[in-house]
Amino acid sequence: MGEMRERAERMNFQVVYKPHRIMKDYNATYNVILDGKRITNPAGIKLGIPTGEIWISEKWKKYEDYILFHEIEEIIFRAEGYGIEEAHYLSEMKCIKKFRNDPKWREFLVELHISDVETVVDEIKSGRFKP
Repeated sequence: MGEMRERAERMNFQVVYKPHRIMKDYNATYNVILDGKRITNPAGIKLGIPTGEIWISEKWKKYEDYILFHEIEEIIFRAEGYGIEEAHYLSEMKCIKKFRNDPKWREFLVELHISDVETVVDEIKSGRFKP
């Protein structure tokens, strides 16, 4: 079990993998309680994530520690009172600081952005694309 999975479990968060077709627009999201506060976001609400769970696309399982680090840090920032966008940005900055020299993290970023482009291409082909 990875370090971040253990951290999530200590915080009473269950990590759940879902098919990428369900998660492709979000990659990962959550609906948890931290410091007595419900912390979720529009994706967590839309997907109907049960309380106490962090959902991750099964496509990203090999990058679990990076994703969980980002999600947990974002949840902590949200519990401190930051808004969704601010918390996401601050969490991204912590990821960059912590992992900037990690080749596997850099590989993950490339794959993640390629996946984003593939999703947009699929949406254009299907007529669902809304810029």
